[in-house]
Amino acid sequence: MKRKILVILGIFIIILIFVIVLLYNYNIDKKRAQSFNSQYEVYYDKTIFGTDLATLLNKVADYNEQNEVPKDSNEIYYLETENSIFIEIKFIGKDEIVKSEDILFQDIENFIKYYASENFKCTEIKYHEENGQVKSLYFEQI
Repeated sequence: MKRKILVILGIFIIILIFVIVLLYNYNIDKKRAQSFNSQYEVYYDKTIFGTDLATLLNKVADYNEQNEVPKDSNEIYYLETENSIFIEIKFIGKDEIVKSEDILFQDIENFIKYYASENFKCTEIKYHEENGQVKSLYFEQI
């Protein structure tokens, strides 16, 4: 009788430890995502200059390179990888939305030359469902 109780108690303790470890890891992942996201969420609904946007474009490109985000044949990052970030920009007077790679691929210096003192506003942030980290930022020229 005592042996059965000890076995049941042992199984219960193992299950309890397993659940505690899962919750601990979940909380660590959540805090990591919040910390990561905070460096991009500061741009939401804020007006920034083109020079700041150029810096952010380079930061996102560096992040994608560090995480070895794969690119397609046009040198555009695959957006569905969980460690990717991309930026889209809507310019005044243009119908199409420009991807960050288009600006970086052509020449960031030209972007700075023409848009350094222009104002841009982040109007949308999307998140990866898998890890809760920032997936994309959408800026509009204002």
